[in-house]
Amino acid sequence: MELKLTGTFFFMVFNFLVLVIVLVFLLYRPIQGILEQRKKKISNDLSEAQKSKESWEQKQREAKMALEKASVEASQMVDNARAEAEHLREEIINKARQEAEDLRQRNYAEIERAKKDAQDELRDGAVKLAILAASKAIGSKMSTDINESLIRGVLSSIEKGA
Repeated sequence: MELKLTGTFFFMVFNFLVLVIVLVFLLYRPIQGILEQRKKKISNDLSEAQKSKESWEQKQREAKMALEKASVEASQMVDNARAEAEHLREEIINKARQEAEDLRQRNYAEIERAKKDAQDELRDGAVKLAILAASKAIGSKMSTDINESLIRGVLSSIEKGA
């Protein structure tokens, strides 16, 4: 079989080549540009998504640190409140003990004063009783002058004691 090359064949090849060149310039390069833009947009979106993820992770770490810090501060506040309460408790107990000791000392001093006063009164009463008994015992043997002087002495000592 013989193949005849005619002018139409060359014209068809020429048309095909022109069509390929036109398609390359009119379709392939613009599609290539669109695909390149799409590639860049996807790359930018991925990098922004990565940045957003990193930002979110950083904020999550910061929030966790803030939560831990708040927890530590709350724990410190509770510890401080406990220490303050313990200190106040000790102060109140010490103050109550001191007041009880002061009250005991005052009561002891008052009891001692009352005891001394009672002893003084008892001594004065005993002296008066002894003088009266002695004056009655001696009264029958003494003269009226001596008797009067003793009575006046007892009366003056009674008045001094009263």
